[in-house]
Amino acid sequence: MVDLIFDTSSIISLATNNLLDALSDLKKMLKGDFLISNSVRKEIIDNPITNKKYKFEAITISNLVQNNIIRIYSKVNIEQKTIRVLDVSNNIFSAYDNPIHILDKAEVESLVLTQLLKGVFVVDERNIRLLVEDCKKLAMLLERKLDTKIKINSNNLKLFKSEISNVSIIRSAELMAVAFEKGFFKEYENSYASKKDILDGILWGLRLRGCAISTEEIDELLKIERVK
Repeated sequence: MVDLIFDTSSIISLATNNLLDALSDLKKMLKGDFLISNSVRKEIIDNPITNKKYKFEAITISNLVQNNIIRIYSKVNIEQKTIRVLDVSNNIFSAYDNPIHILDKAEVESLVLTQLLKGVFVVDERNIRLLVEDCKKLAMLLERKLDTKIKINSNNLKLFKSEISNVSIIRSAELMAVAFEKGFFKEYENSYASKKDILDGILWGLRLRGCAISTEEIDELLKIERVK
C-alpha cells in the first residue's frame, strides 16, 4: 500500500495524453491514496476551468476528484512549512549575485505533503526532482541554460535537506510504464501497433507534452519492459 502525491505537472501530462483513465485501475492495484494539495487543485481545476483552452481537461480531472480517485488533502495545515521550504529553495542558486527562482508554491506544497505522508511524489518538472536527488546536476543545467557560473548557497541547501529528506520521486512516465506492465493498454495492440509501439508512443507522448525524461531514459524503460 502506497500513497501517491501528484504535482500539477504530472496530472497535466497525463491529461494531455488521454491517460487519466489509467489512474482508476492503478489505484485499485496499489491500494493507496492518490492525493493532490489545495494549491495543485487551484492550478489544475479551479483556474483552468474558467479558460476555454483548458476547460475540458479541467473537467476531466475534476471528474476524478468527484469519484474519489484523486483526493484533495487538507487534514493538516502545511502552509507554514511550504512557505519556509519555498523561500529556502529559491535562494539556493544564484547568478550575477541574484537568487534564481526555481520552484513555485504548488510543487513545494506537494513535496512537503509527500514528506509528511511518507508517500511517493509524482512530478514531471525537472527542477524540483533534481533539487531533491542531484543538486549538482541541477546547477550544471542552470549554468548551461543561463551561460554563466552558478553559485550554490551551502547553508540554504543544508536547510532544504533538513526540511526535505528521503523522498521517493517518480514521473508520469514511470507510472505509466507500471500500468503498461500490468496490461492496462492491451486493448491497443493490433496489426499496426506492437507492444513496443504502444509503450514507445506513451513515453514519447509524455515527453513531448511536459514530462522531463530523456531519450536514453525512454530507451532504458523499453529495455526494462522487454517489449517487442
